[in-house]
Amino acid sequence: MARIVHYLMATSFVVLVMIYSNSPSCQACLLPYCLRVGGPCFKARNNICTDDSCMIDCEANRHFTYNAYCKKPKRSQEPYKCCCPK
Repeated sequence: MARIVHYLMATSFVVLVMIYSNSPSCQACLLPYCLRVGGPCFKARNNICTDDSCMIDCEANRHFTYNAYCKKPKRSQEPYKCCCPK
């Protein structure tokens, strides 16, 4: 019985590591720094969207944060968005 439990725990750990190391769109968030929730999102000023340019956009919209990030559109016709979490 203990051998089965040990095998299942090891398998679960390997699966979690595989999910965590996968692309960000289907990434399992195991650490607190990967949570990017809350705060408003604004249309980016241009399609060359970076985290640094989003910080400027957030400040222009009176949302001061060091955690600004660029959110890619779901469809190619939609604009990039800058999100300003607290």
